[in-house]
Amino acid sequence: MAARPRLPLARSGEPRWSPPARWAVLAIAALLNTRALSINEWANTYYSAAVLGMTQSWKAFFYGAMDAGSFITVDKPPLALWLQALSARVFGFNTWSLLLPQAIAGVVAVWVVQHVVRRSSGPLAGVVAGLALAVTPIAVVMARHNNPDTLLGLLLVLALWAASNAIRSSQLLPLVWCAVAVGLAFNTKMLQAFFVVPVIAAVYLVAARPKWTRKLRNLGVAGVVLAAVSLSWMLVVDLVPASARPYVGGSTNNTVLDLLLGYNGFGRVEGQAQIMSPGMMGGGGSPGGGPPPGGAMPRGGMPGGPGGGMDDAGLTRLFSGEVAPQIGWLFPLALLGAVAVIVHLRRRPRHDAQRADFLLWAGTLLVTAVVFTFASGTWHTYYVVALAAPLAAVVGMGVIAMWRLARDTEWWGLLLPASITTTGLWSAHLLGQNDDFLPWMGTIVAVVTLVAGVAMAIPLVLLRDWRGRKRPFIAAGALVGVLASLAGPTAYAVTPLSTPVGATFPSAGPSGGAHGGPGGGRTADGGGRGNGAQPNALRPGGMRGGGEGGERSSGELVSSQLIRYLTDHHEDETWLVAVVGSMVAAPVILETGQPVMAIGGYNGNDPTPTVEEVERHVADGELRYVWTSGSSGVRSMGGEVDTAVVDASMGWVAQHCAIVDPAAYGGDTTSTTHLYDCRGAA
Repeated sequence: MAARPRLPLARSGEPRWSPPARWAVLAIAALLNTRALSINEWANTYYSAAVLGMTQSWKAFFYGAMDAGSFITVDKPPLALWLQALSARVFGFNTWSLLLPQAIAGVVAVWVVQHVVRRSSGPLAGVVAGLALAVTPIAVVMARHNNPDTLLGLLLVLALWAASNAIRSSQLLPLVWCAVAVGLAFNTKMLQAFFVVPVIAAVYLVAARPKWTRKLRNLGVAGVVLAAVSLSWMLVVDLVPASARPYVGGSTNNTVLDLLLGYNGFGRVEGQAQIMSPGMMGGGGSPGGGPPPGGAMPRGGMPGGPGGGMDDAGLTRLFSGEVAPQIGWLFPLALLGAVAVIVHLRRRPRHDAQRADFLLWAGTLLVTAVVFTFASGTWHTYYVVALAAPLAAVVGMGVIAMWRLARDTEWWGLLLPASITTTGLWSAHLLGQNDDFLPWMGTIVAVVTLVAGVAMAIPLVLLRDWRGRKRPFIAAGALVGVLASLAGPTAYAVTPLSTPVGATFPSAGPSGGAHGGPGGGRTADGGGRGNGAQPNALRPGGMRGGGEGGERSSGELVSSQLIRYLTDHHEDETWLVAVVGSMVAAPVILETGQPVMAIGGYNGNDPTPTVEEVERHVADGELRYVWTSGSSGVRSMGGEVDTAVVDASMGWVAQHCAIVDPAAYGGDTTSTTHLYDCRGAA
């Protein structure tokens, strides 16, 4: 019996097409992540303003403070912002330097996934996995944004790579590097980094070759390293006296521990109050926001309120009309591919490296998907970028496993055409959700994948000669089918190259992927409804909205005329002005380059500053002007929100400070929000 020839996707050797294909995938990722990067301007102004302050003050840099005056920190650990600030210090503070670290992280993640999958399942599997990740819409969007999710994803991919090395080598050092990567991920986005920990521990215990006592010892050492790296910044901050550092934004008691367990911990899973805060609400008059009553307008328009992304928890969340187009195009291919991998590897020993790698990727995908499916706390669509890398890896391994089943078996081989056809029909469904976006593409994808599936299924059932007759049909059908399946996500993935992504709720696709787009812009009649298709609302220094606005007066927003007044009258105070909420402070910081006190932090309800602190800042000459309505201005959309501290401090300002004549800065005399001059009030 003649020996079966080696397929070009075997693990041994290196087919000539492999290196160019890998480089092509990386080139695609680099193009999608970096092309026209500057159209996103400051992206999330909350983080951009913090980075600007971090370039001006090393104290603000270490703590991740919102402004150079180091009044309050952002509501995340600062690792991602450190990289952005270092980039800005090297290249100058601009849009490109701000977003470059995320773009690079996205490309590196594609390389790592490609490498790890190639090592376990062959060069073609690596190329498929890398390409699937490169064209995942939400992965492209977040690589072009300054939220910390792309860095988090890269660090977790590096952790899985190190875990794979630890299982293969039976050495402790790779497991230590795995712990370091997860610890750094914790300092990027806290508890979400730990989704991989139970998966890595379980797979290591099952698949690694050392004796159980040694494996447990190694895991113990890795656990100590993980704790040390994870808690390093947190412990330093919490041990520093509160009077010598910024307030910890997002916490209720000025500790990182509270931030970890509350806002960035169980509050994300179990639920917490939904808040509409100053700067997140649209302008008065109509949703989307027109100009303030007096005509004062921040450059480019008012910020809109939250758009989509708050999908209800449940089994259908990841398949919903908002989430699926960002991450779910290849769900059928991944599911049937996972079945194929299980069937293909079912007789492998538990120490098999390919089996262990699959368990690492599939386990991470499953755990993350389950948490996202049932999390009832704060949840946004762009969080699903955490699924992108493990999903792509499972797709790459699954396609090759289905190919090998088609080669070696009869009925299991039908998984390949079934997966291609199902994925094509699913893609057509997702494309059909928007009649105005490439309306012809869904039909073409459905027809091509259906024909490819039939072209593979017929020879699989009727032909026996793999090498001479069956193989060409299967190879051609698989190639055409996989490429057609990637057409939908690619179409969505290229939209951020020409359309700015949402600042608060970034997403890909037509009009921001069904999310609210930038807030209502400047209109002729001063009203109008926010339109997701509208161009980016502000030049660098301004703020974009996230969708339809609320019903709140827009008086709390700081107009260009008011900014000019503040800068003209600023002397040597630490803060240019104090405003309620970081989303009001951020555009002023970016516009002026001056520190602005964000009272109450991001939402305006963090219990800082107290009345005594306001009095002290005023008495010490650190603060003169306050822009406030006399209260926090925060309203709850569900749940209890305690604004007593901010309400009291703003009440003190309204009682003891003098109102500046609105005519001095082109303000509206009927507005309930005023500029207060507190010089001499304390």
